[in-house]
Amino acid sequence: MPSSASRPAVSVVVPFAGGTAEAEGVVETLESLELRDGDELIVADNTAAGVLDKLAERSRIEVVRSIGVSSSYHSRNLGALAGTNDWLLFVDSDCRVPRDLIDRYFGESIDDDVGAVAGPVFPLKVGDGVMARYALSRSQNKQTSHLANPYKPFGVTANLLVRRAAWESVGGFQQAVRSGGDADFCWRLQDAGWSIGYAEGASVKHFLRERMRSYLRVHMRYAAGRRWVQLRHPEARMGPMPQRAFRAIAGAVIFPLTGQFERGLFKAIDVAVITSETAGYTLGNAAPRWPDEQERRPRVALMADRFPNRSETFVVNEARALTELGVGVRVEARSRAIVPALGASWGLDVRFLEDAGILREILDLVWLVARHPLRCLRDLVARRRWRREERVAPLRVLAPLARRISRERVDLMHVHFARRAALDALRIRRLVGIPYSLTAHAWDIFKERCNLAEKIDHAAFTTTGCDYNVRHLRSLVGSEAGERIHRIVMGVDPERFARSTPYDSNGTVVAVGRLVEKKGFGHLLDAAARLRGYDGLRRVVIVGDGELRAELERRARESGLDGLVEFAGQRRPDEVRELLSDAALLAMPAVVASDGDRDSMPVVVKEALAMGVPVVASDEVGLPEVVRDGWGRLVPPGDADALAEAIRELLSLPSHVRAQMGERGREFVLGEFTVADETERLVRLIAGARS
Repeated sequence: MPSSASRPAVSVVVPFAGGTAEAEGVVETLESLELRDGDELIVADNTAAGVLDKLAERSRIEVVRSIGVSSSYHSRNLGALAGTNDWLLFVDSDCRVPRDLIDRYFGESIDDDVGAVAGPVFPLKVGDGVMARYALSRSQNKQTSHLANPYKPFGVTANLLVRRAAWESVGGFQQAVRSGGDADFCWRLQDAGWSIGYAEGASVKHFLRERMRSYLRVHMRYAAGRRWVQLRHPEARMGPMPQRAFRAIAGAVIFPLTGQFERGLFKAIDVAVITSETAGYTLGNAAPRWPDEQERRPRVALMADRFPNRSETFVVNEARALTELGVGVRVEARSRAIVPALGASWGLDVRFLEDAGILREILDLVWLVARHPLRCLRDLVARRRWRREERVAPLRVLAPLARRISRERVDLMHVHFARRAALDALRIRRLVGIPYSLTAHAWDIFKERCNLAEKIDHAAFTTTGCDYNVRHLRSLVGSEAGERIHRIVMGVDPERFARSTPYDSNGTVVAVGRLVEKKGFGHLLDAAARLRGYDGLRRVVIVGDGELRAELERRARESGLDGLVEFAGQRRPDEVRELLSDAALLAMPAVVASDGDRDSMPVVVKEALAMGVPVVASDEVGLPEVVRDGWGRLVPPGDADALAEAIRELLSLPSHVRAQMGERGREFVLGEFTVADETERLVRLIAGARS
């Protein structure tokens, strides 16, 4: 059992969105906590006036501003990023905590696989009115009920200790939601292999809502969150239960007849609460945006299936680059990423189709049918054709996006990946007449090709990341559509991907990518086995995760590569940059997978070259377009002997020679593949599509 004096340092994070009186209570509560060296107190102020700034001036509390959207989860992410410790303690601003709360969490040792530890949350009653008594009668220790959830346990963020490594591994809390982020976060933790613990002694007290209007409003919000969680985790049962309403109505009638007037009154209030929850279940879960966020009119709707995916930061880069060039951009995504890229979307205008809510869907469907009845009928007929190759959303689900795009007079929808969002764009074009363009990448072209030719035929233009892909796509469509297919490379930011230290040969080979067949990492293991004992190779670091991880780790063990090959897992973009800066070379042994899946022109190759790191790659897909003898080597795909020999050849060169190769590679990338240059090409295509 660790002593409190030796416990790890903790960053306490509190989201805040109240007034001056509430702010004073937060400051008083946090200042009462017993702290050890290294502990941090962080409040994410989600108010327009910044009410906590002056109150916290003379305390140890660090205040970070959380602006743009009224979301406690957004605030928690900001607060966590401001902290520096390995443990994060999330507490709500309307909680009162014991002085030794942090020590109580570490009274027992915490296993390494525990990603979060929940502490009890008990009610704190202030008044003695009817609603105060009712709220107390309906309250309980929230954590024990949620930890007993039949789907998966979860803890509420009113009192939740989280390991930073776990928080980062799942991309933090989902952004810009009103409710339900606690359950979603804990369930994603468990999907990633972490477990949830419980510290019975680390309890806090949560103020009860003792006014009817406030109580009903918060339960309406909870219900909206439950529906959102249900959409993301269909196996969970989070919807309203009709039997609760029947019992409440019966109790409201029967109890007064037996002289139990207060119980009858409480049952009547139950009816009101259930009614508000039912209404809330039909509403959306998007957090309210601040007025200046609502006034933006986008010229281009950048569309994606999920956003912001950690492995698809090029979409974020493109959105920011378009904005810098003066193009009004809004990201329209079907849903939030399962593992979001932390902080990637901050400052961008992002909307999610999953936030619409049942009521909004119905109202917008009525508008759409009334406005375009024949087009809606045509969409219904076409769905039969599209459904042969992919899932097709009901028109009710698509209606909120179609109406928003039409109402805001968006000039163009630009879609990344030729999948469900591309079909949405195709349908919206047919329904309301807004044109769309398409960027096809790799797996959507070669592995899961769905209605691809039709999506290209109807697009104002199509882009893809290399000449290899351009040739393939043109083979699928007629000459007219083929002329509208262009190469726009996923470029790199030369400022972000630049060396901060001189090139230093340390014999480290780095490989970055998902652990799937098309990346060819199995051949890299075979090459490493052939190079075992070669003094020039110190280690091989494979960065990424995926379905083949267990198999690749087993192969590495069986080949005796435990001391040579390191599986680094999924890493943040800044961590990948750091690994590249320490690499002697990058290996990209891509192959065409057995199911036809393949890469296009992997962004990490251009990033490595921009960092001045030579590359050994397969002579496959678009790689020959970026890897040349002057700064790398190409080998036949799937040839472990050739791969090992190319790695040995480069590692045998003097360090300064490889440094010169890296410099030539950076010059090439900066001349051909920067984000700014490629985005300017895209802007010219957009202008042509609008003219």
